[in-house]
Parts: sequence; C-alpha cells; structure tokens
Amino acid sequence: MEPEIPSSSPTRLRVLAAARACFSRDGFHGASMKNICKASGISPGTLYHHFPGKEALVEAIIEEDQLRAFSRFAQDNPDSDPVETIVYNLLAVREEDRAQRALVVEIMAEGMRNPLVAEMLDRKHQAIIGMIVARLRLAQQQGFVAGDIDLPAASSLLLSLTYGILADTAVDSGLSEAQRRRALLAMINGVLRPAG
Repeated sequence: MEPEIPSSSPTRLRVLAAARACFSRDGFHGASMKNICKASGISPGTLYHHFPGKEALVEAIIEEDQLRAFSRFAQDNPDSDPVETIVYNLLAVREEDRAQRALVVEIMAEGMRNPLVAEMLDRKHQAIIGMIVARLRLAQQQGFVAGDIDLPAASSLLLSLTYGILADTAVDSGLSEAQRRRALLAMINGVLRPAG
C-alpha cells in the first residue's frame, strides 16, 4: 500500500515525504524511484528535475534531520541546566515515530555501504557535534560542566548514545520512563559534571 501524501504540498515536500515513507517501509534499495513518483503523485520527469537520484533524496532527508536536531537545541534556554536538557532530548528521541526512527537507521546502514551517503552523514555528524560542543562550552562557562572535559569527545559520545536510542527496537524492556530518566541523568552527570 502506498503512503498518502497530501497533494496540496509543494512538489519538493511531497517528494521528500513520499521518499521518507518508501525508504522506511522498503529500505533504500527496495524503494524504487517509480514507487516514490507514485506515492507523491508526480511524473518521473518532475521527480528527476528536483532530485537526480536516490542519493539526492537521501541528502535532502539528512539535511532535514539535521535542521530538526538544531531546532531542539535552539529551543533550549541558554541558562537552563544542559544535562537536564540532554536527558530530555534523549528521551524525546524514543517518542519519535517508528517509521522515522527506522529511516534514520536505514540511512545509517546505507552509509556503511555507500561512500557518498557516508560523506553526507559525516557532514551532518560534524555539524551536530559542533553545535553540541558550543552548547557544552557555554555550560562550562556557567559552571554546569567540568572544565577539564574533552568537549568534542563527550559530544561525539552523546550523539552516539542518541543514535543507539533511535535504533532501540525493544518494545518492553521493563524500564519505566522514570527509571530511564534517572539512569541517563546519573550516567551523563558522571561524564559531564564537575567532581565534588
């Protein structure tokens, strides 16, 4: 069954919504440009006018996901406790639509096979790491984060943790949300907080 994409959306947005649905359902290699055309209600010529191939679609999806990650930090109050914010954002990832989570994992898997996609993911990764480093540097200046922390390394580990949470398919691990929050808070406090 093809996903329903609102026909009133601008063409590029319709195509990206259709590509997301097709890639998350059928995988990168299983989704055809023909199916994406059908799902978005456009002709192949129109699709190829906007996106010359699957890699171009993936790049646009990666850029959208990067903007979504940036918006989470943009909503952050610079004076708020960054550890609390990190834990909140990590737990929020679990609430994302399973199809979106599957798509992120599918693109990451494709990045392991496809050097072009790997390069796109690396650019996204570096941009997000830069944003986290900047936020943690501000938190250091405010005394929330220890001064001797290797910020790029800590940021990379936090991003890896986020990807792990995205890929977690356990429906029932037996942990309550309160338990998850306490464990994440203790773990991240242990990594970032000043000693004593």
